[in-house]
Amino acid sequence: MKIPSLMYHDVVEPGQADASGFPGGAAGHYKLDVAEFDAHLGVLAARGPRFAAVTGASSAAATGNGLLTFDDGGASAVAVAAALTRRGMVGHFLVTTAQIGQQGFVSAEDVVALHAAGHVVGSHSHTHPAEISRLSMAELEHEWQQSVDILSGLLGAPVTVASVPGGFYSRQVAQAAAAAGIRYLFTSEPTVGTHIVDGCLVLGRYTLWRGMPAQRALELALGSGMARQRQWLAWNLKKPLKRWARPLYRWVRRSRLERPRPSAGI
Repeated sequence: MKIPSLMYHDVVEPGQADASGFPGGAAGHYKLDVAEFDAHLGVLAARGPRFAAVTGASSAAATGNGLLTFDDGGASAVAVAAALTRRGMVGHFLVTTAQIGQQGFVSAEDVVALHAAGHVVGSHSHTHPAEISRLSMAELEHEWQQSVDILSGLLGAPVTVASVPGGFYSRQVAQAAAAAGIRYLFTSEPTVGTHIVDGCLVLGRYTLWRGMPAQRALELALGSGMARQRQWLAWNLKKPLKRWARPLYRWVRRSRLERPRPSAGI
């Protein structure tokens, strides 16, 4: 089963990157300006696939539908959801539950409103560990279960969707998620391929970041051009560094992404 999924994070006003979601340049790299995101949605709505809920994954694969996901649970999720609703799109809002109610993040009331508006609310772990794949099985189970319990308590409904923080996926991460009742787990692997771990469907995603043109989002959604191949190549070139030289990888990534944003904007 092949399903194209796009991964967004926060959407902010120019110069206000820290207003929603995790602060700092590294996180800000994945936050689109409002006008930029609106351009993405306009192109995707006009020329892209239909974006529905992952819970209809089988039909999505059969009909060529895509999936839109938003990681972290930043406060911008409310406005993002409204923009999606106006275009008949469903979003998947994956929430870091330890941050609910904190500055820059969704409130408990926001979480309920997202669900009531027809969007999918899921887990992005409880504490957003720096390298979740390095946790023990007991720690992983606690991360997923605590997050699922909080969200299901707010929604009054089972929570079966989640995404892996930081891109640090492993089979054990998926096994722990499945044990907590997760049936759909998004990774950061740039692929349309899926596989199943203990009854949990694991899906890859293509990442969108600040400065990426709307046409690129469309290419990733449709598989046109070379956009998917370029992301796949870049991801796999980084894999050995992430696995075997973690401190160096984190330093290089932080040094590059924490550079000040040019004042001229995007």
